Amino acid sequence: MTSESEIERMIESFERALQGRPNYAIGMIGLAEVVAGKKHKFRAFELCQKALAAGAGDAEIAARARRLLSSLVPGYHVPMMNDARRNAAWSKALRGAIHPGTHALEIGTGGGMLALIAARAGAEKVTTCERDPILANVARQIIARNGFADRIEVIAKASDALVPGKDIAAPADLLFCDIFGDDLLDFEPLAALADARRRLTKPDAVVVPAAGAIRLALAEWESYPVRGHVDHASGFDLTSFTDFVPLSISVRIGDRGLALRSEPAEALRFDLAALSQPMQGRMELALAATEDAMVNGIVHWIRLELDAETILEARPEAGATFFSSPRFWPLAEAVSMRRGETLRVAIAHEEKRLTIWPAR
Repeated sequence: MTSESEIERMIESFERALQGRPNYAIGMIGLAEVVAGKKHKFRAFELCQKALAAGAGDAEIAARARRLLSSLVPGYHVPMMNDARRNAAWSKALRGAIHPGTHALEIGTGGGMLALIAARAGAEKVTTCERDPILANVARQIIARNGFADRIEVIAKASDALVPGKDIAAPADLLFCDIFGDDLLDFEPLAALADARRRLTKPDAVVVPAAGAIRLALAEWESYPVRGHVDHASGFDLTSFTDFVPLSISVRIGDRGLALRSEPAEALRFDLAALSQPMQGRMELALAATEDAMVNGIVHWIRLELDAETILEARPEAGATFFSSPRFWPLAEAVSMRRGETLRVAIAHEEKRLTIWPAR
């Protein structure tokens, strides 16, 4: 990767050459694209902002800027912020947790949605941290646009880099975050929450979500023959490719071709207010078929208990919508199961990695 000093010299040279020229804006968006290609994301973001300001109303610059900016941050933020079910649940939970004088700490600002909800719910102070400097910058803009800049502070750091007494003046009364991926553990929330509980909050601080869990069920997925299995096709033996079938596949929560063939079972559960968390674990459980049916995989999804009454769960259901997706773990071969027959399933987690397989 090109060094930071080399990138800065290149930018300075190009900007100087473009100053005062009628093609300044188009040149700047081109420069932003080059800098992004050299893996300097934040500088590419800043140059893109300059191009947009200089070329306001230019459709080509707007299109190229959107293509570039959308590549710089994960795509899940848009559906997550637009998810009405999620926003309503978080609004309810934070209203119940926030009282006059509450100082709230958030891990993972993203676009600032939950920090805004906390401030609107009455938090006196919201400190929110975001390790991605682009997201931190955009969140500050959104927070200011909505009139909460005086009560929400965005710190462009990971939570474990926050310094008590410097970045956060006093221990927080409330800790909240939504850094849970489809495997619950993807973004290492357990370590982040435990660290924040030990260093950055009061001993009796409320934590939202209070608990998180992984739920499992036997499943039959109609796309299994195409996406979850390979042996023969067009008269050819393709079994050498069997081990390249993905271990798990993301499925839309409302996929009408996905049917649960057992009652859901809770496989892993975490008390998110705990001062320490298990970084690895393993268990087995038996899933019983609820009807005579073919089973070609195991499906898992996350459950977040924001408080005792407010639940967010990505359980598959035909036609449902939710920003989080279940994951389908294909069996090596589809099996015919009778009602009441059981399949033993093993599940293991190690830091941010989740693995599920049929136990023998």
